[in-house]
Amino acid sequence: MSNLKNDIEEVVKNLKLANNNSLNNIYLHLIDDQNVDNFINLDTGEITKKLSHKNYGLIIKMSLDTFNELKNNEKHPEDLMFEEKIKISGDLKLLQ
Repeated sequence: MSNLKNDIEEVVKNLKLANNNSLNNIYLHLIDDQNVDNFINLDTGEITKKLSHKNYGLIIKMSLDTFNELKNNEKHPEDLMFEEKIKISGDLKLLQ
């Protein structure tokens, strides 16, 4: 799991956000091969199995394999969205 935290930190560094304060409201929802769900807060890096509140701003849901494809530049995010391998719900303005 520590490699995953490092990978997410690297992804966050490369995000082009107008306001990094919005990261606290963005969660990455990863699902691994055993269908284990992990929600990762992009600001704190905190990993949880379930969101304890409904006050999130944005959830980006994908499999761990899809995350690795993105991280390794094997696929473009738009291609993965069209293939329905990435699902985004919530306030998209947080990504601006």
